Order: sequence, then C-alpha cells, then structure tokens
Amino acid sequence: MKALVGNKVKVINENFEGTIKNILPNNRLIITCTDGFDYEFSSNEVVIIGEDNRHQYTIDETQVSTKITSDKYVKEDFLKKYTTKSKYQYNRTLEIDLHLDQLVEHPGMLDDWQRLHTQMQHVKNCLSAANQKNIRKIVFIHGVGTGVLKTELQNYLSQFEDYTISKADFNEYGNGATEVLIKN
Repeated sequence: MKALVGNKVKVINENFEGTIKNILPNNRLIITCTDGFDYEFSSNEVVIIGEDNRHQYTIDETQVSTKITSDKYVKEDFLKKYTTKSKYQYNRTLEIDLHLDQLVEHPGMLDDWQRLHTQMQHVKNCLSAANQKNIRKIVFIHGVGTGVLKTELQNYLSQFEDYTISKADFNEYGNGATEVLIKN
C-alpha cells in the first residue's frame, strides 16, 4: 500500500505510532507520533495500519511472482558468502558463523526458542548445500555462551553416520567451534 499523508503508521523497530505528516524525497516520511513530536523515518521502517490497528496490505501478484525463485537456485547460491573466503579457497573448509547477528537483521527481537531454531535451520541448510557441492569439511562457529547451541548442534550431527564431529582447532577458534568432516 502506498504511503499517503494522513495514513496511520507504526514504526517497525521502535515503539512509535503516529500519522504521516509529510512525504519527503528519497522515501523519507515525517511522522507525527502519539507523543506529539515529529520524527523522520524511511518508508521501509514503517507499516501502514488501519483505524483498527491492523496492518493494511495490498499485494501485487505479478511483482511477487517475479521475485520468487526455485529452491534449486537458492541452494546453489546459498554458500556463496562462505566459499569466497580465503579459508575455503585455501583448503576447502567452510567456516559457518552461527552468531545471530550474522544470520538475522534484528536478533534482539527473537525469543530464545526462535534464536535456536534459526541457528539450527541455518546449520541444516548449510549441510544440505555442502553435500550438493561435495564439500567435506565444515567448521561451525557457535561461540562459548551457555552451551545450548553447541549441545543442540552436536546432538543433531551425531544422528548421522556420515559425519565425524570434533572440536575445532583450539588455537584458531578457542572452545567456540565444532568441526564436521563429511564422509563420501
């Protein structure tokens, strides 16, 4: 839905609600918030809501369909950010950083179970893509923390006979990484 002067909006990452007062160039909006002050936000930082405080959406089906790609294409390109690193170029070792700030834009907005689910889903996607690309060595960097992710990761990986699990090199990663060797 296109933003118009007078639309009621909520700011996505802040506790602000108000009305669009002015539309500026470069998709910037002046919003008069319920506290009486005017604030400037980008149009992608707000959601237009109706009088009943529900989100107002209109979807252009043709525009959406052009943005959808097949699973195969996504998975082929999935490891690109990891395979361009020198560690991979030198010895074909994937380093997958599972810290949430590397996986999602606003990790503080997730509950604990959502954090773990996001991280484990990333592990599964990386393993699947690595198998397709015939990659045999992966280092999952999980950090030390409370050990929940490390335990969950090792429990998941231990289900597979094709994976050999060990602590990653202490000198390079400390206690915060697990190495996985994938057998042929």
